[in-house]
Amino acid sequence: MTYQVLARTWRPQRFSELLGQDAVVQTLCNALSSGTFGQAYLFSGLRGVGKTTAARLLAKAVNCAEGPTAEPCGTCVSCLEVAEGSSMDVIEMDAATHTGVDEVRDLQDLLRFHPTRDRFRVIIVDEVHMLSKSAFNALLKTIEEPPPYIVWIFATTERLKVPATIQSRCQQLEFRPVSSELIRSRLEEIAAKEDFTLTPSAAAAIAAAAEGSVRDALSLLDQLRAFASDEVDDEAVASVLGVPPIEVTVQLVETLASGRIAEGLALVRDQLAGGQDASVLYREVGRILRAALYLALDPELAPPMSEVHRDLLSKLAENRGCDPLSRMLGLWLEQEALVRGAANRELSLEVAALRLARWPSVQRVEDWLARNSSLEPDPGPVGTPSSDVPTESPPDSPATPAGAAGGEAPADDETADGTGREDPSLAEEAKSDPGVVLATRVLGGEIVGVRSDGEGS
Repeated sequence: MTYQVLARTWRPQRFSELLGQDAVVQTLCNALSSGTFGQAYLFSGLRGVGKTTAARLLAKAVNCAEGPTAEPCGTCVSCLEVAEGSSMDVIEMDAATHTGVDEVRDLQDLLRFHPTRDRFRVIIVDEVHMLSKSAFNALLKTIEEPPPYIVWIFATTERLKVPATIQSRCQQLEFRPVSSELIRSRLEEIAAKEDFTLTPSAAAAIAAAAEGSVRDALSLLDQLRAFASDEVDDEAVASVLGVPPIEVTVQLVETLASGRIAEGLALVRDQLAGGQDASVLYREVGRILRAALYLALDPELAPPMSEVHRDLLSKLAENRGCDPLSRMLGLWLEQEALVRGAANRELSLEVAALRLARWPSVQRVEDWLARNSSLEPDPGPVGTPSSDVPTESPPDSPATPAGAAGGEAPADDETADGTGREDPSLAEEAKSDPGVVLATRVLGGEIVGVRSDGEGS
């Protein structure tokens, strides 16, 4: 018997089985229950989220022997033929293949005839955005005023390419990407019923790689099942999907978070030299930071993983803490457009790693600002200039120490730069020019001299 892939074997046969599309399901079921379903629908959304499946379910629902109904029986002749793809009254057209106006005209000729057996003739046009402009124009009148026995269902992954004249004649339903948690639980359910092993962490990795597409997740699971001989675990996922081992990713995060730039770049280049995809490595670092943040906040929030992985990430969460991890995750995510859109992704990943390795410097500057935020400038006596405006010292008076507000010298245990160490070159410049004010450049953390005329030295 010919093997049937999981995506086809486990295609939903009822609206209740449609994963992650609650708003779409409620809309269609309410319309079917009240008998107010539309004459034309436009289903749009990411690939593999159930657009064509929902179209077939709607065809079942309107032609079921017990219908129109929100719960087609699945056992009558009409339901069985729709499920098998052999119904004469449910016509599926691939617009990617039949793009011209001639195919649309042939279809319109067929619409003049009543359904062969069922109540409605349902026309499903997949990837409708691929039709030519003349083909779209030929459809306008037929969609706006179809015969009472015709139901149009258009499906597209690029709704914006569908002309507004077509969209305005249809009820538009947006199919959302399915959450990783729903996909993970679905994969585990299918593995249990198909009687093969799928570890929770492997299911989570597959769900994350699918990026919201249920069909993509099932295709990956099929591939992994064949590779691992019904024993799908983390090692199989790493081998097939090219995901780096979690130990390497955690080590990379710890290295960059500690500011060890050379060591971090060496790890990145080792992975890239071993054939690792730059975008996959970038995604995995973000996933590790997110999981560690969840563990730092509340272990119950963390995604499913093996005990070994949980121990590794728990150490990372304990070493770094919640606030630093959240800031590091934000810094890392800021580089997503750089990595995804760059012509040289390997170089862009190295730049992202370099920027994350600046975290210790940024943290030191923030600590310095936090320590000095409570120091208020001395307003001085009434009638004197404000102390936060640099003033020239009289020629016979000693130079004011740089960085001291209102002429006050810094405390013995803290110098003008707030680090407890004095920069000799800046101290000499302050003595020669009493108008110098020391400031901290936040990005980079180095100390620079700023003159009263606004020019930096």
